[in-house]
Amino acid sequence: MNTDKERAAKLFSRVEKIPREKREDSYACTTVIDKKLTYLDGKGSRIMVLDNGQRRSLIDASGGVSTKNLGYGNERIRQVIREVLRKQKDVFGYPHHDMQNDYALELAYVLAELTPLKVEREVVFANSGSEGIEAAIKLCYNARVRTGTQKHRKDFVACYGAFHGRTLGALSLTCSKPIQRENYPTNAFPNYHIHFPAKHRYFVYDDDGDVQYTDLTRNEYLEKLKTACRKGMIDIDSVNAVVLELIQGEGGINVPSKEAIQDLVRFFKNHGVYVVVDEIQTGLGRTGKLFAFEHFNIEPDVVVLSKSLAHGFPFSAVIYDHKMGWTNKGQQSSTFAGSPLGSAIALEVLSQTLSKNLPQRAQEVGDGELGPALRMIEEENKDVVHNVRGMGLMHGIEFWNPNTIKPATNFRNEVVLESRKRGVLFLDAGISAIRITPPLIIGSDSENKRKNELGIITDTLKESIRAVKRKMKRIN
Repeated sequence: MNTDKERAAKLFSRVEKIPREKREDSYACTTVIDKKLTYLDGKGSRIMVLDNGQRRSLIDASGGVSTKNLGYGNERIRQVIREVLRKQKDVFGYPHHDMQNDYALELAYVLAELTPLKVEREVVFANSGSEGIEAAIKLCYNARVRTGTQKHRKDFVACYGAFHGRTLGALSLTCSKPIQRENYPTNAFPNYHIHFPAKHRYFVYDDDGDVQYTDLTRNEYLEKLKTACRKGMIDIDSVNAVVLELIQGEGGINVPSKEAIQDLVRFFKNHGVYVVVDEIQTGLGRTGKLFAFEHFNIEPDVVVLSKSLAHGFPFSAVIYDHKMGWTNKGQQSSTFAGSPLGSAIALEVLSQTLSKNLPQRAQEVGDGELGPALRMIEEENKDVVHNVRGMGLMHGIEFWNPNTIKPATNFRNEVVLESRKRGVLFLDAGISAIRITPPLIIGSDSENKRKNELGIITDTLKESIRAVKRKMKRIN
């Protein structure tokens, strides 16, 4: 009889001999964007990948899905990880919610001080964006009971095009792509979706998965909400909170009208509804300010951060009015949340973000260089480009067929593939858009072509659109 030790030895000696394709097809869940693409390493704004078995260097125009604001291979982050391991002698240490650690307490202080809310702020940690949203949902329920008023408010409101996560509570708010909700219950609590108050036209899926073309004025967004309330489609007196992205990321890089978002927030607040802002993708400088809500002069009750907060390490934080929070032991907890390693990385991320003026750089480079270059591409390709939208280093370009007024999803997909062949990794967003969210440290030196990575991104996009137009007989 083989011992456990012998079985383990055989198992681990075999694993590296199994072909990658076999591991992908037989053992690993393969819902990745492309099974031919494997991440190997990264430095700055570039990643090294296996692309169909070939080693290649790509400029990552998605910034690791907005997790790598500081870029890949950041040496100070690596030093912090080594320091924590040396001091703690373990990656995580004892779970923060069962025993406090100094890294988490310091991070809570820094986040509370940095978040510009006009209340006494408190912070709770979680392990992902979805978990952060789940914590925010529980927080709003808890606040109703804690304050002893309006305990009947059980409902939540989010927007069409929203992406707030994939756990069942967060998924009940998500309405970005039908495939994300397919086969799952999305009624963890009563919920409604309203139109996202974009300042531009855009394509979006509704609750039934049908494509809608949205072209509303500032006043029409508010009137649609009021009409839904009057007709009983939304019971505003039962709504606990509204959850908003201030730029929809997965939904297509949709940017709100400042006035329209203020109208909606004012309406909800006047009706006693909490406002939760999802800054998971927009936060920490990407839009040109530390928090996206600072652009719109609104006052949320709850702010959720993740993605770039700990440089891609699984980590999230929820900042809120301390009057809403938990007071009893065991009401809110998570085994790994607020770990010493994640907290230390987040502290370093915040330090570098501020000391290097990365929000200001995102504004200058994004609005001064990326945005104008994309709008020039739009002007030159009106037959396929619907519009360009974005702020700072969070931009999107949406494709359509102007004759049919329909999204050009296949065209977008071909542009993504063509760009990858030419050395730039783009990710899709929405129904027919490409998101452009590179690291905030991306090279933009127009005097030195090798260091002008932002210029390479836009040049590659332009060339790829031309190439796909030549190849495709019909825009769809």
